Amino acid sequence: MISNKTFIDNPNDIEELINLLNERVFLKTEIDVVYSDLVNWERYNLLSISEESEKGDWKKLNYIEYTWVKIIQHLRQYGFTYDEILSYKTEIFRPIKQGALMKASKVDSKNLEQQLGAESIEELNAISDSEYDEDLDIGINILESSMVSAIRTGDKWTLHFFKDNPGFCLPFSKEVLRGCDLIEKTELLMELLSKTFLSVSLSEIISNFLVDGKNSFEERNISILTTNEHKLLKQIRKGYNDIKSIKIRFKDDKMDMIEVTSTKKVKLESRLLEHIKKGDYQNISIDTVDGKIVNFENTQKIKL
Repeated sequence: MISNKTFIDNPNDIEELINLLNERVFLKTEIDVVYSDLVNWERYNLLSISEESEKGDWKKLNYIEYTWVKIIQHLRQYGFTYDEILSYKTEIFRPIKQGALMKASKVDSKNLEQQLGAESIEELNAISDSEYDEDLDIGINILESSMVSAIRTGDKWTLHFFKDNPGFCLPFSKEVLRGCDLIEKTELLMELLSKTFLSVSLSEIISNFLVDGKNSFEERNISILTTNEHKLLKQIRKGYNDIKSIKIRFKDDKMDMIEVTSTKKVKLESRLLEHIKKGDYQNISIDTVDGKIVNFENTQKIKL
């Protein structure tokens, strides 16, 4: 988890924050996203998971990757196709160029200093127009930049996805609105905002791993999954091909018991006896055809 109290209004710790955002902390099997969806998205190249990781870390996501996974989840819920999401991925992970940064520093140096720090601005000012490479990547992409700004300032950030314009994603906050006003592009921005689009709250996603401090988005500690939610997911993933139904019983507004009903085919009666001897099941029902056992259902009760 990240404490925004450490980074709020502290431009000198930006590099530390970016390094922290790249730490692999979330197991793919424990985040609040269905694992089979993750597998499908990975197959279609929708995920953006860096290969630069230590042995075993490929099973984990960093904060940036988790944020993108949650964005995909929202886009899918609202009917965006895999091809459309792939086009947005290209845009949102597009590295910011040095040329764009130089132009921004000339238009709104005060705002940029708040984001990058006075030392970085001094370095930019020391570069003459003939010395910088306009197409040089500065080592941070659009999503990372938006996340850093959202954590550091505590401002609300959203990402706007326009279905009739695949690949175009508009990061939006009061900082963006102010920037458009400075370069006299407010009218163009308002024209964009008058169109139909899906607004995904970047701040809301970030709040899942942002803790403590009076300026935190939620002002409370948040974990990705509770212990009982994790147990439920484990039961769903355990032999999911055989699961017929799952019932969840609540007590005092909390999950109290899980009842998992599975169907198993049995070719020989002796095999059925083996299952009974294991003592794994609380309730068993048997289906027969022409007097022969074909399958049985067992319901296992797990106390939480």
